Amino acid sequence: MTILYKDPVATFGKDYVLPLSWLRLFFYWHGSLVQRLLFEILGWLSLAVLVIALKLYVAAWTHEFLVVLSILANVLSPILTFMLGFYTSTIYSRWWDARTAMCGTAQMAAYNIAMEMTQFIYNDKDPIMAARVKQRIVRWCNLAFGLVLREVITDGAHLYDSFDSMEQLGMMTPEERQRIEHDVDRVRFTLPLMWAGHTFTRLRDQKHNFGVTHWVHLQLSQQLASLRQGLGSMYVFVTVPVPLMYRQLVSATVRIYILVVVLLAGNLQLLSSSGAVSDFGNYSWTDMVYIVSVFFIYIGWLHVADELANPYRIAPDGLDFDDYLSSQRADHATMVDDDSIRLPTVDSIHHEPLPGDPDWNCPFVWRDHAYEAVPGWNKYKQYIRTIKAERKEGHANTYDFFHRMRQRLLSDDETFATDDSGPFAGDWAQSIGLEGAETTRGTTRCWTGPPSRIHYYGF
Repeated sequence: MTILYKDPVATFGKDYVLPLSWLRLFFYWHGSLVQRLLFEILGWLSLAVLVIALKLYVAAWTHEFLVVLSILANVLSPILTFMLGFYTSTIYSRWWDARTAMCGTAQMAAYNIAMEMTQFIYNDKDPIMAARVKQRIVRWCNLAFGLVLREVITDGAHLYDSFDSMEQLGMMTPEERQRIEHDVDRVRFTLPLMWAGHTFTRLRDQKHNFGVTHWVHLQLSQQLASLRQGLGSMYVFVTVPVPLMYRQLVSATVRIYILVVVLLAGNLQLLSSSGAVSDFGNYSWTDMVYIVSVFFIYIGWLHVADELANPYRIAPDGLDFDDYLSSQRADHATMVDDDSIRLPTVDSIHHEPLPGDPDWNCPFVWRDHAYEAVPGWNKYKQYIRTIKAERKEGHANTYDFFHRMRQRLLSDDETFATDDSGPFAGDWAQSIGLEGAETTRGTTRCWTGPPSRIHYYGF
């Protein structure tokens, strides 16, 4: 599954960020850059040690050869910066588009189908049959997912890599497998979606059976089309890969540059503008620091792009396709299970509380978003306010909000009126529990309390 890590931004108080909080990113080993590049960096460092040892203890290399290497390194450095930036941007865009096609367009359409069937497809006389219809539709949608993953995932093993495993997992029946294997050779994933669309059409034509009207049929057909579009887009990243020559050119250029830098180990001063400086003997071992830094910058950059080049790569830190599709199947099966899910009835609306009812619970929550000059100052003020409120009233500020607001409304000697002349007009003052002095002036009742304050608090 994808490697999860803690947000590197750590705050102190509300407005201050700890300066070294980013270091927590480097305390993760599994899926880290060092883990992926460990053996390669050891190989390059071993070669650099050998080069420096040969220069120091065997024989010095010719100055002309070292100058040629330094010129080549200076030429490749700006080229690599531009090349790797463009290459990584291209690869990441492809990877993100593949993820949005699978986890965005296709998955959202599949969930929408399950949700809309829960809303629209029903049969009060035979709810079990309606539940079976919806279970078959969501199984076909997930079967289309499994068929696509079977074809786009080329490396590694997963649960849906064969028809035998999908049949054993209950995603297809033997008859459906026979049709999928022998009726078509390509785009097999469209068959289950065609079966689902045909089922909706037949239910619509059979006098709106199971509530499938023309409008419901149109809605579900649109979601099936979105699902087909999302699943079809997943093939693009397999049938149209990144050009081989492009990846070869970038990989070769980066490693040629690293090789040149390693061969210059012990003479890296030639890369500077004052390249005529003589060798510094055993101090040349300090060039290892520069080699390690260059390696992690360029090889690490290239490795990140190579990891994203295949959006369907099976790796320890990649997307777990087995868990992805299995959890989706379980969600869909649960969403359309009318036989087990207790859906709310229309009569239950009568028990929904309104503002002012005894069981109404909607406390007003207020937070201070002002600038915090001293870290923790706002929390300290809130703590003091809470202590005072507990001593005075026995509860915090946000509790019993409506009760306290009624008391505040009744505390002022201002008058406002409500017109009860209409036959269906309700007394809104009583709906919030005002119990002030009441006088009747024709069809108008007068209450104490400022109307501006009532309007401000949403009453």
